[in-house]
Amino acid sequence: MGCGKTTLGKKLAKQLNYLFIDLDKEIERESNKSISDIFLNEGENEFRKIETTILNKILELNGNYIIALGGGTICFNNNLQIVKNKASLIYLQMPVKALYSRLKESKTNRPLISNLNDEELLSFIENKLKERENFYLQANYIFNALSINSTEVIKELKTN
Repeated sequence: MGCGKTTLGKKLAKQLNYLFIDLDKEIERESNKSISDIFLNEGENEFRKIETTILNKILELNGNYIIALGGGTICFNNNLQIVKNKASLIYLQMPVKALYSRLKESKTNRPLISNLNDEELLSFIENKLKERENFYLQANYIFNALSINSTEVIKELKTN
């Protein structure tokens, strides 16, 4: 959350003439519910089942596309291996303080953090990264999100 995956994904898709898919938006479209409603009314386990089902559907599509995954997607239901078996996985790595600065400014648009004060937000970010970083570090490519450039990403992807 807040590392720029949607922004970069859209740029890459446009430059490569690929389709851009935001997994969270697809979940909302297919379930006809917001992510926060699913979490609130059905719980995280149900959300993760829906997420995995829709992720698998997307990965079966023909053609070229870039998917912006949710921050927890690869941490559940063997999704890390599912993605790596069918695609290249990119981790946009960003320091806690930089994520905090970005998320502090956009809290109201993000249900998971909208009610957190500054100290709670910082703690939330630190804890999520600790929980998830082992998964993230298994990505095929790791880029510094603070200095990322879509042209450099394309060059790196094409050389490997």
